[in-house]
Amino acid sequence: MSYLVVTSRCPISHEKIGGKETVKKNVGGVATALSSAMRQEGGTWVCWGDGNLDDKYPEEEYDGYKIVRVFMSPRERRGFYDDFANGTLWPLFHYFRDRIKNNPKGFSYYNQINNRFAEAIAEQIEPYQVLWVHDYQLTLLPKMLRKKGVDNFTIFTWHIPWVASEFYATLPKASEILEGITASDMITFHTDLYRKNFRESCESLIGNRHNIEEKLFTFSLGIDTTYYGSSRNQNQIIELKNNRKLIFSIDRLDYTKGLANRALAIESLLKRYPEDARKFSYVMIVTPSRSSVTEYINMRKDLEMTVGRINGMYSDLSWQPIIYMYRKVTDNNLMRYYRSADVGLITPLIDGLNLVSKEFVAATSKGVLILSRFAGSAYALEDALKVNPFDINEVADTIHHAMNMEEDEIFSRLRGMKETVETRDLKWWLNEIKRTATQRMNYLSGKIEP
Repeated sequence: MSYLVVTSRCPISHEKIGGKETVKKNVGGVATALSSAMRQEGGTWVCWGDGNLDDKYPEEEYDGYKIVRVFMSPRERRGFYDDFANGTLWPLFHYFRDRIKNNPKGFSYYNQINNRFAEAIAEQIEPYQVLWVHDYQLTLLPKMLRKKGVDNFTIFTWHIPWVASEFYATLPKASEILEGITASDMITFHTDLYRKNFRESCESLIGNRHNIEEKLFTFSLGIDTTYYGSSRNQNQIIELKNNRKLIFSIDRLDYTKGLANRALAIESLLKRYPEDARKFSYVMIVTPSRSSVTEYINMRKDLEMTVGRINGMYSDLSWQPIIYMYRKVTDNNLMRYYRSADVGLITPLIDGLNLVSKEFVAATSKGVLILSRFAGSAYALEDALKVNPFDINEVADTIHHAMNMEEDEIFSRLRGMKETVETRDLKWWLNEIKRTATQRMNYLSGKIEP
């Protein structure tokens, strides 16, 4: 099955760094998954060329498939990406009402860039290809392409939460976005809750004239367990002094991740269980994100002040509770942290999925996973210790429990989660989408009964 994949980000970017031209591989769960599909199946990947040298490569052959880039001016980028996609849709779909910007000009640019993607796709797509569109930046594409006469079978995959219908209805362009997505032949989500919320949004705002229910499917994105579960670097672990427990987390800087709450949970732990002092070290890695945006600069400052205050209160010459790092980490170092950690502390305020939780489960042989009940992966990882990330004391109590858990319980919980992660891995996700798409195409063409 040959795909024409459409995403906001490209799998690679061409950058000029230190006077030299380099190719930067864009990492992340979705990019990794789609790169795997494209290597296997071939086809074309249409995406936004945002690297500072990408304009030299509007089209290129890469890794067995073709990359076609769409470009935009700095003003178009601000309107499409900053103002509407990330200023309106991102906070809306994460229930951050006070952060939602309703800027009509933002939607105008969003519409304009979606149309530019549609024009590029219409020029590139072959009659036999399956069109696979991804995520909240490109919701208008399917309907635009239908209007341009593109009738290829279309999959739309939604990667972030879909909120309750009454909350979604507050979006001024709510119906237009639903009309855009439902022009697809197949729509996939990571959890049944998101699928249910989407269906109810459609029923409330545009009715069921598009046969919505039969188009909706739930497939939770998996990871490459062969990589994370391999024995490579198995012995390269981090050992702390005095047999201290290692608590670990890694997140990009974003208000959805609950970073300050997590630091405050460590403070609560030390207040509620003073005997736990010096028995652990919490390694908190935050990777840079939108580092030039004022809101994110202030968020980082506030987080670092909170961490500094807590360390100032509880540290001594030989120990500090939170080891904070604001940096990117290499894959090898990340694997070392996964395999060394006694506790994975994954507590976003809300998250569409959260692949870090699955990576930790696949990599660890001894770790306890503490997971926000509002992460999409919580629906699959039933044996994790689930917490409300807004309840600082509950998180603290759960950390204390995790550090003192008996080995039998640790391994029992880990076995169940590993089985889930290994059974529903990246290969399973790709195969399920391909299998279901094939069934849908046969049904729509009249080859099989519904």
